[in-house]
Amino acid sequence: MKNTCNCFTENLERIKNHLTESGAIPEGAIDIDVRWQNQVFILSDRDFSPVNPKINIAFRAPKKGGGHARNLCKNDVSIMATHCCYCGRKYNQAD
Repeated sequence: MKNTCNCFTENLERIKNHLTESGAIPEGAIDIDVRWQNQVFILSDRDFSPVNPKINIAFRAPKKGGGHARNLCKNDVSIMATHCCYCGRKYNQAD
């Protein structure tokens, strides 16, 4: 049996239950969809974090003649976790 954690699934279910019990999701609501933002789908038999945080980057580049550009340069970078952020368990690495 594979040694995996279910932290993301369990915490998402806890959040959904809390929102329902607190009334943030009204009683009788249908088609409730609660999911992680930036969720990923990886074609692999090893375990991984289903969510990869995205880091937004913005800066004003220097001009050749001095000063800085008027417009912001924007970009983003996604990172992939090597450990579960909830239980600290290390994910399986590729062999």
